[in-house]
Amino acid sequence: MTLRLCNWHQDYTDRPTLIALIETGSGPGAILYACPDCMHIYRLRPFDPATSGGPVYQRRRT
Repeated sequence: MTLRLCNWHQDYTDRPTLIALIETGSGPGAILYACPDCMHIYRLRPFDPATSGGPVYQRRRT
C-alpha cells in the first residue's frame, strides 16, 4: 500500500492519483497527488504524459 499526501485536503490517502498542473507565467508548475474525493470536488484530471507532451497542470473545464 502506498500512502501519499493529498495536496488538496492536506492528509494522507492510500489511493493517490498523480496530477499535473499548468502554471501560466509563474513558473514551471509542479507535480502533485490528489485523492479520489478531491479529484471529484475540484474536477481534476490525472496526469497523462503521453497526451500532454510533458509535466503540466491541467484542470477539467466544463
